Amino acid sequence: MAGSSEQPTGASDRGSMTRRDLLALAVALGGVQGRALARPRARPAAVQSALPIRVSTLNHVSFGCADLQGTVAWYERVLGVPRHAFQDYGGGQTVLRLASDPPAYMALSERSPESFAAPPTRRPHFCWGIEDFNVHRIFEALAEMPALARSVLREGTTINGVNFDGPDGAPLQFNPVIACGGLGFLGEVCDTSAAAVRRPGDPPPVPVRTLNHIKYYVSDLSSALAWYQRLTGMPVVAYQEPAAGRRTAGYEGPPIPVLRVGSGPQHLALVEGDGPEAFRPHVGLGVAGFDPDAVMARLGEHGVTARVRLREGVTQEVLVDAPDGVLVQLQDVSYCGGGGVLGNAC
Repeated sequence: MAGSSEQPTGASDRGSMTRRDLLALAVALGGVQGRALARPRARPAAVQSALPIRVSTLNHVSFGCADLQGTVAWYERVLGVPRHAFQDYGGGQTVLRLASDPPAYMALSERSPESFAAPPTRRPHFCWGIEDFNVHRIFEALAEMPALARSVLREGTTINGVNFDGPDGAPLQFNPVIACGGLGFLGEVCDTSAAAVRRPGDPPPVPVRTLNHIKYYVSDLSSALAWYQRLTGMPVVAYQEPAAGRRTAGYEGPPIPVLRVGSGPQHLALVEGDGPEAFRPHVGLGVAGFDPDAVMARLGEHGVTARVRLREGVTQEVLVDAPDGVLVQLQDVSYCGGGGVLGNAC
């Protein structure tokens, strides 16, 4: 249900849908049909636009790991995130549950340690959840953008959402909102009883409860913001680092628009930049009863490197150096990317 940081899910030819497959899928989804490639085409003036595609959630993120078992153990031990599914797809992906209602997860795959030595060339992968998942409508909308798109059957049984390329070749995806990265036609069947593995003597984990936000770098902020809003209709609910007023020490660049996902507080923050940070996954996770001092103390017990950043002199953000170069930001579950001590004023 997810792609790696090197290749978006569904980019492989394995399990790719033929026209016959797509027609069969159309029947299964109540008359929905799709195409293996979304291309721009003329639309009669009387035909209503399929845009925007309304997104309800941040469904998942995915990335490769130099030591998959070690990374999975780190997330279980430090953040209390359990394994609740496995995908026999694209070399295999271990699925970690971040939230259950609605589902949100991480999909981790194995990469050779040597591949981390070379600078990455592809931006991180993330996926939205859609309430009314309709392949035909999604492909119609992506054809209007236009955006190169593809859809596959994972393991021959599970629809793997719709994968497509965003600005700067960003590997993006739409999934059914109920998809948890597991089995079933929509990937909605996961082990709901799964609990994080803990060893005797391990300190308690930081209580992560949600996938809160994605911070994403784009080479041209103005055009990328227009693109994301045209595609999804996500509203801008706040601007971080305003041109007039207090700014975070060390930040240089235009104000950062915060786009609300669904009803919030999940959000996507767009930052202009094309350096190494553009290829580093930045994942925000919501913590129950967030107290930055307590979180830092608990991370210290686990021997984890982290720091507290005071955004704009007000909002405390805990930034964690997670395995495989991933930057994890820990905030209160109410954090919406806005102002105030908890960043929940949007």
